[in-house]
Amino acid sequence: MSDLYRIMKGKAYRLAETIIAPKHQGEDLLQTIMSDSDHSRHPLFLSMLPQVIPAEAHRQILLDGLAREYAGVDGWMAYVERETSE
Repeated sequence: MSDLYRIMKGKAYRLAETIIAPKHQGEDLLQTIMSDSDHSRHPLFLSMLPQVIPAEAHRQILLDGLAREYAGVDGWMAYVERETSE
């Protein structure tokens, strides 16, 4: 896991804390977001992400890393493909 991914993940985690209801506090909030792409928090997280991580290349590092870590796929596009084909 690269240092840049860890930094971007920390920023994303703080964003997730603002989106997810208190009943989920104590869980891995990024796992909660990634586990249900049909829930409204998923598109909200993605739409707010550029405000927290403005550089597109850094967002791509984050999204690819999240897909690998939480969904067990090679990258973000593989995650999107899997989620939209089910």
